[in-house]
Amino acid sequence: MNITLGGGKAVHVELKPVPGYQSTPDCGGNRASERYMNTTEAVTCKRCLKIIAAAEAAAAETTSEISEATGHQAPESANVPSVSTTNQGETTMSDTNATTEAPKLDVTTDEGKAALEQIAANIERGRVLATEDNAEALEELGTETETLISNLSGKGSIKAKKENRDAWKAAVAEAAAAKPKAEVAKAAAQGVVVAKTWDQYEGTKEFATLGAEKLAEGVRLNLKVSNVAEEVAKYAFEMVTRIPNKDENPDLMVASDQAKKAGAALLKMAGEGFEHTWDNEQALKKFARSVQDYRSDVRAAWLRSLDEETEEAAERRARVAKVLEGKPDDVPASEWVAKAYGTSTIGQAERKRLAYHEKQKAKELAAAGGSDNGSGEGGDGEGNGEGNGDGSSVDTTTPDERATKLTDKLLKDIKTGKPEDFEAATDETKEAIRKKLEEAKKAITAMIAATL
Repeated sequence: MNITLGGGKAVHVELKPVPGYQSTPDCGGNRASERYMNTTEAVTCKRCLKIIAAAEAAAAETTSEISEATGHQAPESANVPSVSTTNQGETTMSDTNATTEAPKLDVTTDEGKAALEQIAANIERGRVLATEDNAEALEELGTETETLISNLSGKGSIKAKKENRDAWKAAVAEAAAAKPKAEVAKAAAQGVVVAKTWDQYEGTKEFATLGAEKLAEGVRLNLKVSNVAEEVAKYAFEMVTRIPNKDENPDLMVASDQAKKAGAALLKMAGEGFEHTWDNEQALKKFARSVQDYRSDVRAAWLRSLDEETEEAAERRARVAKVLEGKPDDVPASEWVAKAYGTSTIGQAERKRLAYHEKQKAKELAAAGGSDNGSGEGGDGEGNGEGNGDGSSVDTTTPDERATKLTDKLLKDIKTGKPEDFEAATDETKEAIRKKLEEAKKAITAMIAATL
C-alpha cells in the first residue's frame, strides 16, 4: 500500500516499512509521520517516483553486470528485488526470485543499437529542453533516458552506460550555461534588443574569478593588503573595461550598472573562498577598500600604456578606437583618451606621492639655504660685505667670485631636478613651469653670450 498525509494531495511510497512504527515516506515527506495513512491511490510524489526509478535502475544494473561478466544471463537467484507500482497504486517489493519487468537491450543486437540511437536523440533533445528551461519535460525525458540506459546489456554495455550517462549530464549542464547567450541570439533574430548582464561580455568571468581567488587567498593567508589590493584592482579594472558604458565605449570610469554589479559579484565570489568568521569578514572589507583606492592608479597606468608599442597596448587602443577618432598625431593617445573620459594619466595615490616628494624637496632646499646663511658663504643676493650703516650690506666680492658662485649654484640645483616629475605634473603646472623655464633659458643664454 502507498501512503498519504491526511488531507494532502501527494501520494508517497514507503519502501522500507518498520513494524510497530507509523508510516513514513522514504523521500522524507514533511516528517509528520503520525498523520500518514495507507491509500490505494497511485504515487504522485516526484521524489518518490525518482526513488522507485533508481531502485529499478539499480536492479537492472546489477543483473546486466552479472550477465556481462559471465557471458550469459544471470541465474534467477542472482536477481535483485525490483520495485513495481501496481495499477491500484500499491507499491510492493517483488519476490527475491523475480526478475525485473523491463526488457533487456543487448547492445550487440539490432534492438540494442536502436536503443543507443534513441538515447543519443534524447540527449540532444535534453540539450534543447535545458536551454528552453522546460524543467517538467526535461525531467520526464531524463527518466525515459535513464530507463533505456539501465536496460542496456551484453558485451560493452557497462561502458555504454557510463558514456551515455556522462553525455546526458554534460549536455544538460552545457545547455543551461549557454542559456543566456541563446536567449540573446533568439531575441536578436526577432529584432528585440536584450541588454547583456556583466558576465556575458567576453573575459569578464575570467577576470572576476582571478580577482576573487586572489582576494580569498589574501584573507586566508593574511597577506599584506597593499600587495593583494593592487593585483586585484588590475583584474577588476580589466574586467570592467570589457563592459560598455552608455556611449558603448569601455567603461573606464566604472559608471554603468553592470560594471558595478561585476565588482559586487567579484567580492561575493571571493567570500566563497574562505571560512566565514568575523576576522575574515573584516579582512575582506579592508581589502575591498584598498582595491577601491588603487583603481585610480590602475586606470592611469592603463591609459599610459596606450602610448606603448606592444601587442597589449595595440589591443587596448583597438578597444578605445571609437574614442581615438579625430586624435591629432602630435597628441599622445593616453592624454586624448584621458581627456575624453574626464580623468588623468596620473592616479590619486601617485599624485599624493608626487606632492609629498615636492614638499620634502622644498624643506631640504629651505634647510640648505639656512645653512648657507649661517656659514658665512652667503646665499642668494648676499655677499661677504661690510655694513652700509642702514642695515644693508655692501658687496665687496669680485665679478669672478659672483659669476662662479652663481653658476655652481644653478648647476647644483638643476641636477636635483627629475624629468619624470615634470612629465607627471598636471597640465596647469606644466604650463606655468614652461613659462618660467623659458625665462630662465633667456637669462642663461645671455650669460653664455657674455662669456664669448
